[in-house]
Amino acid sequence: MSTDYPLPPDITEGAALRGTEYGWTVSSFPNALSKAQAAGYACLGGQFQFRLDDGSTCEMYWLEADSTERTGGESWEAYSRRSCTEVLRRFQYLMSKTDFAKEASNWSLQIDATKYLVFVAYFVRETE
Repeated sequence: MSTDYPLPPDITEGAALRGTEYGWTVSSFPNALSKAQAAGYACLGGQFQFRLDDGSTCEMYWLEADSTERTGGESWEAYSRRSCTEVLRRFQYLMSKTDFAKEASNWSLQIDATKYLVFVAYFVRETE
C-alpha cells in the first residue's frame, strides 16, 4: 500500500518520505495521528520498519497496527475517530511489548534500533 497523494505538512512532521511511503519516528507518530484525525483523515494502519542509511528497508510486516474496516452506516467522522484510536492503541501496545533490538538482530543488523525505527502509516480521506 502506498500514499499516492501528499499529506499536509503538519501531519508529515517527523516523517520521511521513501518512495511513496511516509515513515514517522516512533516519537512523532502519535502526534501525526492526532493531527490527521483532526484534519478528517482515517488511518488504515501501518507497520514498523528499519530504514537504513544505504536506502534499504527491513519491514516488520508481522508488527502491524491496523484499523478495522468502515462499517455500513458509520459516518466518516466516527470512522476517522475510531480508526485512529484503534491504530494508536495497537501502536502503543507494540511499542511496549516489542524488543526492537532483538528484531534488528534477526536480520543480523548491527544498528541502534531506535535510531532507524520508523512507523509507516496509511491515511485516507473520505473522498479517496
